[in-house]
Amino acid sequence: MNARQPLVVVGDVLLDRDLDGTAERLAPDAPAPVVDLADDRSRPGGAGLAAVLAARDGRDVVLVTALGDDDASRTVRAALADRVRLVELPLDGSLPEKTRVCAGGRPLVRIDRGGGTPGRPDESVLRAVRAALGRAHAVLVADYGRGTAAALRTELTAA
Repeated sequence: MNARQPLVVVGDVLLDRDLDGTAERLAPDAPAPVVDLADDRSRPGGAGLAAVLAARDGRDVVLVTALGDDDASRTVRAALADRVRLVELPLDGSLPEKTRVCAGGRPLVRIDRGGGTPGRPDESVLRAVRAALGRAHAVLVADYGRGTAAALRTELTAA
C-alpha cells in the first residue's frame, strides 16, 4: 500500500469493555455469582477495532464514524488518538457500549447500553468524507447495521 494513500475505514464504532475477576461466592439476595473485579479494560470495537488493527503496523488509517459527547465516545476518541485519523459524523444519542463480565476467564453476562445513531452530517463533514475517500488506497466498510454506512451511501457509491 502506498504510504501516502491511507486505508479508509467507514463504519459503526462501539466501546468494548471487559470486566475480569473471580467469583467464589453467591450473592445473599439472589443465586448470582459475586465477581471481585481484578481488571477493567476498554477498547474501541466494531469499525474502531478494524481501524486499530489495520494501523498496528504503521499503516496510515482514516476512520469515518459517528461519535458524540458521551463518556463512551470520549473513551473511544482517546483510545484512537495517535493511532488513526478521525472523520466524525455527529451521533444522536450515546455510543453503544458492550460490557462483558467474566470470572475465571469465563463470561457470566454481557451488558449493553447506548445505541445512538448517526445524525445528519453537515456539508463540511461530507466534504471531509469525500476528501478521505478520494485519497484512499482502499476502503473498508465495517457495517454493524447502526447507520454509518447508510448515512454515507452516496459518498461510498461515488468512491
